[in-house]
Amino acid sequence: MKVFKLSFLGVLQATALANAYIWPSPYDALEDAYTVSGGFGDGGIVDGVNPCSLSPIGGRLPGRQAAAEWLRLAYHDVATFNSTTGLGGLDASIGFETERPENIGSAMNTSLVFFAAFQTKTSSMSDVIALSVILAIKNCGGPSIPFRAGRIDAEAAGPLGVPQPQQNLASHTAAFANMGFNVTEMITLVACGHTLGGVHAVDFPTVVPQSAITSSNPDGVVHFDDTFDSFDNHIATQWINGSSEDVLAVGDNITTNSDARIFGADGNATMRAFAADASLFQAQCSVLLERMLNTVPSSVQLSDVIEPLEVKPYQLSLTLNADGQLALGGNIRIFGTSDEAEAAVAAQMPVSLSWKDLDGTANATHSTTLTAVSQTSTSLWGSVYFFTIDALLEAQSGISSFTVDWAFSASDTLTHSDNGGAGFPLQSVVLFQPQGTCTDIKGNITALALIRNDLGAVSSVSFSYNYNVNQPGSVSVKQVTLQTEMERVGVSSASPIYDTYTTTFGKGPFTDEGFITFDISAVVGGQTFVAPDNQEAGLLTQCGSRR
Repeated sequence: MKVFKLSFLGVLQATALANAYIWPSPYDALEDAYTVSGGFGDGGIVDGVNPCSLSPIGGRLPGRQAAAEWLRLAYHDVATFNSTTGLGGLDASIGFETERPENIGSAMNTSLVFFAAFQTKTSSMSDVIALSVILAIKNCGGPSIPFRAGRIDAEAAGPLGVPQPQQNLASHTAAFANMGFNVTEMITLVACGHTLGGVHAVDFPTVVPQSAITSSNPDGVVHFDDTFDSFDNHIATQWINGSSEDVLAVGDNITTNSDARIFGADGNATMRAFAADASLFQAQCSVLLERMLNTVPSSVQLSDVIEPLEVKPYQLSLTLNADGQLALGGNIRIFGTSDEAEAAVAAQMPVSLSWKDLDGTANATHSTTLTAVSQTSTSLWGSVYFFTIDALLEAQSGISSFTVDWAFSASDTLTHSDNGGAGFPLQSVVLFQPQGTCTDIKGNITALALIRNDLGAVSSVSFSYNYNVNQPGSVSVKQVTLQTEMERVGVSSASPIYDTYTTTFGKGPFTDEGFITFDISAVVGGQTFVAPDNQEAGLLTQCGSRR
């Protein structure tokens, strides 16, 4: 089997709109997870913190709070950033550092294992960590924090230096200054971090009395304030009015009362302002937490802010059926923030899809009406609806792009969505065929693809398998890509204009965690065509089994 390096190219995508987020994008999986928080199309991140009080592993670790643990994980990853050298920051090096005393507790391991399910070839663990914090805070009633992607995961541990409760104020001030935050910003970040969750007696026995450990609270978690499951300013109001229950501020062990030292670092001016104005607290938390999450190595360039697309394809599939027709499936997602969007009834929304031939020719007959998905969907940012595509296309004509016409109600004027002007690109030259892709009892995968044979010479046919492997010394997994050459085995029995290509390979050591996807690429007539991001889930059958 020949293995070679492939330069990944998009599916006939226009590139005129530089920096604009149009589909497809390397950040599509992250945008999906950001936009849809429940129901159909839900990636599952918010499920881990809904309700806000939910303990990790779907509530199976009572007393703990996943949302607070996700925020703590992100902070500990960033805390050793050096603003002078530009090294460190949110880079998922924390996966190599969870055995350090400064990162005590099982919470970080639990969070990283959960996050592995959301890693893709373009969604780094550090991007997932950042996104998790943004979603958790919003789900807990906190502010909207802008999300940028593009973080690159470290492949080794970073330096020591996460601030500890027993350290004095000068040490904490110096540590935050090293990260690039002044005293006021230090106070704000600590207050924003400690409006959720609490301290675990099993991890900090000198801070929390062991009497806190009970059968219903086996970790002995004592909360920072009286609304641990609400992102609000009670951490400040209780500190200022003298009713604080924060054991890092009013605990019996004065040595570990680091919050008291930090909150009082400016004579309590910042905390008084937060106690007096809940909206100020939310606004400042949004600004500072965004800065924290965007603290990355100086060599990393983050994307523009990612926001929900108004119209977006979801899990598209294009295959050749036994009758020689192209079967187009998948969904179209529609998102809105208006009152009209919130009041919409999906089953009554007019939505249609029109496509152009392979050569870019429009045809009035190339259109299909979409049906609403019966299952509802939710978003933290607005209203979201999905519509199913079920269309048959003539193989000879093919497809090069499509547009979507839609409205929130039948009485409204239709909106024509063309993906920034060029349409939503979709090619029919290279097809992944799940019906012929399978795995044998040894775990070897046989993959099947179809490639048009009437558009010129075919070369460099590659099958890319994107999967996760364990990293020595780290809790986090790492996504890798195995690329193999595919061989022609003959003309497709379904259509003479397609040839069949196949490859069989073993994927070696792996873990099933994370998104496992297939990409197929080929140069046909001097142009590169790619059928990307075919998800393994639900596709692989046992070789030789009935379908």
